[in-house]
Amino acid sequence: MDVELTVEESSALQKALRSYTSELRMEIADTDNAEFRRGLRHEREVLEGVIAKLDDAASTSAHLDEEGRVVVRIVSVWLR
Repeated sequence: MDVELTVEESSALQKALRSYTSELRMEIADTDNAEFRRGLRHEREVLEGVIAKLDDAASTSAHLDEEGRVVVRIVSVWLR
């Protein structure tokens, strides 16, 4: 399955991810349980990687929609 996001959609997704990772930072700081904190840190790192990929894809994408807007294509999505 391919998922195509316009720049506007990609931007909104990145904004939501950045907001959530910011909240994760606060949660990590407030968490006493070391195991839970490790899990939150890992989640934050994974999401920061997604943000970086979306940033890179948007800046280098040659795909355009019908209205000439840059489109970010998410080629593979793995679901558990």
